[in-house]
Amino acid sequence: MLEPEKQRFSELLLRPREDILISAGVGTLGEKYLHALFKYYYEPDPDFHEVGIGRFTADICHGIDIIEIQTRTLKRLCEKLDYYISAGYYTTVVYPLPHKKWISWLDPDTGELTPRRRSPKTGTPYDSIYELYNIKDYLRSGQVQVVLELVDVWDIKNQNGYGKAHKHRATRNDRIPLELFDEIILSEPEDYRIFLPEALPDTFTRKDYSKLTRLDGRALSSAIKILEEMGLIKFIGMDGRKYIYSKG
Repeated sequence: MLEPEKQRFSELLLRPREDILISAGVGTLGEKYLHALFKYYYEPDPDFHEVGIGRFTADICHGIDIIEIQTRTLKRLCEKLDYYISAGYYTTVVYPLPHKKWISWLDPDTGELTPRRRSPKTGTPYDSIYELYNIKDYLRSGQVQVVLELVDVWDIKNQNGYGKAHKHRATRNDRIPLELFDEIILSEPEDYRIFLPEALPDTFTRKDYSKLTRLDGRALSSAIKILEEMGLIKFIGMDGRKYIYSKG
């Protein structure tokens, strides 16, 4: 199903990085390159890039259809979404997520780069949960959809953090996309059913959900609230101190 999209993404990766950045009018940070790459992936004609909408600038705009590519927190989009919705626009929020990730460390003093090593973690749609919670008030508006782009990436990190190895809280030098793995479109409430594991019983607790999804803390609470917002689960009572939910 995704082969044409993967091919188009791979062809963009063959273009010189500088061409993508210059055409997009952005700097040289890895996050900005990833942003520019997806801008051209969704709209190859730069005439539709950086379009003024009221006091805001949309990444891409065709008529009443807007695309916003967000490589950091989705919370930054809230003011824009408020305006776009009130003005009658329809917005697609594109949110790239690392799937397979390789990491190299750059010594800021010597410029030496370590060989890249595969991170043991493989990204999943669940990694978007907390960010989706940040825009949950817009997800049932009928004017906002989200596309999760799972991308294999190579992270180059500056070895300038804390601790003996200077890796704790180190900054990112670059993020290089390698391959498009999957696209997940969240347009209707039913689409959010991907966050309901098949093995989850019809009646369940937060602990049951946590065991199957490996979410905890804020991510767990965010997932529960999003599923409630979409009408896919509902709170039905307490068993002692346990919250009990049922599938909607």
